[in-house]
Amino acid sequence: MSGSTSMLTFKVEIDRIGNVLDLDDFKVKDAVQHGKSTMISSKFYNKGVYRIRNTSSGRLENMAINIDKIAAVTYDGIVKELGEGCVDKSLWKDVAEGEPIFFYSLKLERDFVK
Repeated sequence: MSGSTSMLTFKVEIDRIGNVLDLDDFKVKDAVQHGKSTMISSKFYNKGVYRIRNTSSGRLENMAINIDKIAAVTYDGIVKELGEGCVDKSLWKDVAEGEPIFFYSLKLERDFVK
């Protein structure tokens, strides 16, 4: 080849995605409408592509989400940063004291899934 690179692209069938992310009906609709969404969870998920399970219906959706960005913060850290009046303490109800909660940026995956 004379200096050019060729890139093979392929799409994976949705049924072959093994990672599953649970989202409620509101978040599923938000992702479909806007092509992106956000999520807060006490669970840590790696960046990557996930098939969506709708927690409202219990079924796997025919869509995938790419976890694009992850941020973590502890309750004390965010209170120190924003002040106690700006922090919803209920988000930390399932999080042990001193442990972080995770913020995720989600994108509807269209490039790698058919």
